[in-house]
Amino acid sequence: MNSQEPDSVIEALPDPVLRARLGGTDWANDPAFVPDEQVFRLLQRARAAGDMGRVGMLARVLSRRLLSHAKAFAKRSGIFPNIIGNLDQAAEELAQYVWECLITRPGDAAYAENRFGKLFKLRAIDFQRRLLAKKRTCQDSLDAMAHTSDDENPEMTIRMVPALRQDATPFDSLATKQEHAQTAARLQAILTKNEYMTYVMLYVEEMQVKEVAAALGVTTRAINNYKNAALGKIQKEFKQ
Repeated sequence: MNSQEPDSVIEALPDPVLRARLGGTDWANDPAFVPDEQVFRLLQRARAAGDMGRVGMLARVLSRRLLSHAKAFAKRSGIFPNIIGNLDQAAEELAQYVWECLITRPGDAAYAENRFGKLFKLRAIDFQRRLLAKKRTCQDSLDAMAHTSDDENPEMTIRMVPALRQDATPFDSLATKQEHAQTAARLQAILTKNEYMTYVMLYVEEMQVKEVAAALGVTTRAINNYKNAALGKIQKEFKQ
């Protein structure tokens, strides 16, 4: 097994060299491969230092790796096709959940800096359990509805998310945690990829506009355009 180079050595590499190193995929045999734990540590350090160029580079690499891990887990665990019928959607929702855990839970971030794969597996299992619990709840609700006629309860409706309120953050208004999976699927259906990624980074991961721009490789003006377009579509889609 190859010994890991110190973070300071990798961090000191010029951007073109680091970009090439981060493109490696043969973790078992390539001595130049940069492990996930190290990529995450470098990302944390770049964010702390305000190095938006490095933040974007490292965030893209980690996002790509998370999607790869998520796709493999979704197939291996049966999330796809038993719970979510689209593999790309299953991978994106799982990767988004793990990202959210890394951003919002300091304990998870600290664990991921040393055992990224283990942290991913733990949170992926959490995600699967939530999906299964939600599936059971939905089935129970459908079974209950099957025994209730429209005449008995004409006011019964199913609302996936509450309406957006002007005084609430978009993500808080869109869904409770239990409704997250359905909401994410709906958002991906109405938003373009860039609009969706911008929305998630701004309101779920709570990244700054400059960080999102660096991560997507576009200008801050483009990010503001994506954000405004996304919010307009969301308000139209989810209004009561």
